[in-house]
Amino acid sequence: MITTDRQLQALKPKGTVYWESVKSPHGGGLAIRVQPTGSKAWYYRYRFNGKQDTYSLGRYPSVGLLEARESHGEAVALHAQGINPKHAQRDEKARNESAWTMAELFERWLQSYAKTPTVRTKRTPSPLVVEQASWRWGHYLKGRVGSLLVKRIDARTVKSTVKEIAENQSRNQASKCLTMLRAMLAHAEAHGQIDTNPAQGIQPSQLGATKSAPRDRVLSLSEIKRLWDAIESARLDTSAAAALKLLILTGQRRGELLQAKWQHIDLDGATWTLPAITTKSRREHTVYLSSAAVDLLREQQVVTGSLEYVFESQRASGQPIGDASLTTAIARLQGRKLAKQDMKAPLADMPRFSVHDLRRSFATGLLKHFGTAPHVVEQMLNHAPTDRLIETYQRHDYAKEQRLAWQAWGQLITDAEVGEQSNVVPMRKAE
Repeated sequence: MITTDRQLQALKPKGTVYWESVKSPHGGGLAIRVQPTGSKAWYYRYRFNGKQDTYSLGRYPSVGLLEARESHGEAVALHAQGINPKHAQRDEKARNESAWTMAELFERWLQSYAKTPTVRTKRTPSPLVVEQASWRWGHYLKGRVGSLLVKRIDARTVKSTVKEIAENQSRNQASKCLTMLRAMLAHAEAHGQIDTNPAQGIQPSQLGATKSAPRDRVLSLSEIKRLWDAIESARLDTSAAAALKLLILTGQRRGELLQAKWQHIDLDGATWTLPAITTKSRREHTVYLSSAAVDLLREQQVVTGSLEYVFESQRASGQPIGDASLTTAIARLQGRKLAKQDMKAPLADMPRFSVHDLRRSFATGLLKHFGTAPHVVEQMLNHAPTDRLIETYQRHDYAKEQRLAWQAWGQLITDAEVGEQSNVVPMRKAE
């Protein structure tokens, strides 16, 4: 009987297959089979329902003596319960083959998520929100957990994944990743892939994944003009440069702007209509384009020759540039694209700002320089009214006021003669 690993190593092949019994603390039945080729494999030999049977425990030396004894113990325990270990192995294999990986779970969950109205809004998520979920999965989670079986995910895995994102990338995104993992695993629980949701009850604060404080960065008029000039002088991607400029001129959401299609833009009528299905508020929205915005779009139309997306990607024909393109462009202008800041970058000395800060700066600029009424600014930003009564009964769109405000803002940004004290720039009132 084999009792040591040295004895296992000393086993030599013979002309025929032969077996050697191996001592195990779990009783008899553990054996190793030696082939004429010299290969060795572990087996549990037992009788079930009066018939001799064998159960494979793996190959030696990939499976060592200690591991073989542990597997033998598990098989003996199953046998003692009246379960044939071979059948249990086959059932486990079948379960594994039907088990989802986290990547498969994400695809199934995303399809369901995109079609299911939320509890708060009673509406399905907008395409932009769905796209952001897909981006978050690809950027933060896929590489970490995508290949794992859902049934192997436990609370420890969830915590370590979220904590790593919080420590190495973004606390705010780590919190959002935890929320998404909780929703995904709830979907898996509902479809019988797991018994309980391991992410349930885990709080972001436990993992350093607290949401960051709301940003309040507002670019001054002189800073916006510096940015505009830097975009023109820097060698940025054509679509990214044009998108940044249109974002400055219109104050729209980045994701909605990048999804803009020519079919929704009327350059002669100076309007850009955003379909309800593409907006965060799920309401159709009209942007009254300033002369500067129209000129910019006409130039973009000639330069790109795109027939569908206004800001078409040069890398993926027929697709718009991604959200990260604008973040990368801003980082490059500020010299933050590399690990060490490039102080020769055109905006290296400017306090840091993000793409979304431009939307806040647009709204603040209208209020500061033109005294635009707050409710008109809210309409221009396509914010949903917080007061349900207003949303229900006040349907006036302030189109004339909006058109005048956008035109005045476009002139202010592109007029080289206007300085920081431009709050006196006249804006003709709507008739």
